[in-house]
Amino acid sequence: MNILIKQKGVGLVEVLVALLLLAIGVIGYAALQLRAVEASSEAMTRSQALLVMRSLTESIRANVAGQALYPAAVNSYVNYTNATSAPTSCANSLCTATQFVNYEAYQAAKSAYVVGMTMTMTDCPGVGSASVKRQCVFGAWGDTTITATDYTNCMSVAGVYKSQAKCIMMEAY
Repeated sequence: MNILIKQKGVGLVEVLVALLLLAIGVIGYAALQLRAVEASSEAMTRSQALLVMRSLTESIRANVAGQALYPAAVNSYVNYTNATSAPTSCANSLCTATQFVNYEAYQAAKSAYVVGMTMTMTDCPGVGSASVKRQCVFGAWGDTTITATDYTNCMSVAGVYKSQAKCIMMEAY
């Protein structure tokens, strides 16, 4: 009889411990799910940024006569909003190289804006020689900001990405 009295409530304690372990497991799984959703969202944004930037760089390669004009044109749309006025459309009409540069820069800025990204174009960082001048397109989103003249929130002047920066760089030409 004494053994039975000492055993009272032990089953309840076992159930409570099991529920506590289950709760810890469920919380861990929920945290893992949250991180997976964040990683998927970041990967999608990075893919969209690559598509926008690749389209722009292909236009730059196609418009040999206007290549030197692209950095200024892209940078003129760094602060793009829906209220930004559109340049001459080259979608259904003949355009000069300069008009095509402005139209493509506008279209890239508009596409970047739709996915929550800002773009700039400047000399590539980390190029050792001043005689080798390469142009790079930078795209940033989230908390990372860039301007027409400053990409250093994204990467160092040596070309090293900064920790926690949400951006990407693509060499244009």
